[in-house]
Amino acid sequence: MIYSEDTGCPDHLRVAIVGAGPAGLGVARVLRDLQIPDVWVLERGQIGQTFHDWPAETRLLTPSFPGNVFGVTDLNAISFDSSPGWSLRSEHPTGKAYAQYLELAAEMFGVHVQCNIDVRSLSPIDNGFTLDTSRGTLTADFVIWACGHFGAPTDADLPGAELGRHYGGINSWDDIDEDEVYVIGGYESGIDAAIGLAQKGKNVFVLDRGAPWLDGDKDPSRSLSPYTQQRLETFRNCLTITLIPDADVIALEQEDDGVHILAGDGRSWLSDGPPVLATGFVGGTQLVSEWFDYGDEGVPLLTSQDESTAMPGLFLVGPEVSHQGHLFCFIYKFRQRFAVVARAIAARMGVDTEVLEMYYENNMFLDDLTCCDDDKCLC
Repeated sequence: MIYSEDTGCPDHLRVAIVGAGPAGLGVARVLRDLQIPDVWVLERGQIGQTFHDWPAETRLLTPSFPGNVFGVTDLNAISFDSSPGWSLRSEHPTGKAYAQYLELAAEMFGVHVQCNIDVRSLSPIDNGFTLDTSRGTLTADFVIWACGHFGAPTDADLPGAELGRHYGGINSWDDIDEDEVYVIGGYESGIDAAIGLAQKGKNVFVLDRGAPWLDGDKDPSRSLSPYTQQRLETFRNCLTITLIPDADVIALEQEDDGVHILAGDGRSWLSDGPPVLATGFVGGTQLVSEWFDYGDEGVPLLTSQDESTAMPGLFLVGPEVSHQGHLFCFIYKFRQRFAVVARAIAARMGVDTEVLEMYYENNMFLDDLTCCDDDKCLC
């Protein structure tokens, strides 16, 4: 069911899902269970392209463990009946390994995936949408946007950012030659870069305007994950990683002997080579931002069915979903919304949704958002 050529995908789709990562494939599986016809996943590259693009040494933060036979779904699984932990025999798989799991899952689920098709824009028409793609114009009754963050790195408007190299563009830490490396940003990607570089024998300095490694927020969507904290504590004892808090980097300037890193309080550091920018990623909805309203922290505003408040028929799944201030940016979080979206589309088509009961039974259907009112909730 995986198509790499420009043939295969019809010109009109009942449901077009943009992005063949865990979000796109996961919601496609639910729509398949509902037997909704002409559902296609459109992918700019290959299945799991985002994970292929990760630095080679980067691993998933959440652990994969096959507890399915006890009714506990693997945290990194996109369905209740699969497990990357079991399939890959790895607890924290690399990006390329996880992409392999996604490809196996797509084949097992029997979903239609059109690879190597780039969706450039979409616009509403009567009773649906037009999608401008690299293989021409397609139409769809519904669109589910399932693009993640990694494909849209941001330099946070840092003056002189072109003198650095963004985390999202690094293939491997082996590619960095300098013995001393500065990393700007101390959240997940920054600490991952520091550990990866230190393991290669580099002397690493991490600059951050705060001190994320000390943040006590219990939500790993807003603070360093336990896996990252554990790795940091382990490697700081034997590797050369220096964490510099309260360093608000305001500009990079080219000097004859390197890149000058300037902080707002007057401090500065001289980097022999381009510093690593761990300055984050903008939302995956950036390409279609005109069809979404945005609220606090730039998150898309959604209905209770994860439909755009600005454009009926356009749904969002994946790490950019947020409700009541709670981010659903890990796989084990956002997969709970697949059935919500699928049920909304099925209801408009008059399709029976009784099959979704198995998603309730396997704790993969978070339909009642009132649980997020409780600040102790870890949904």
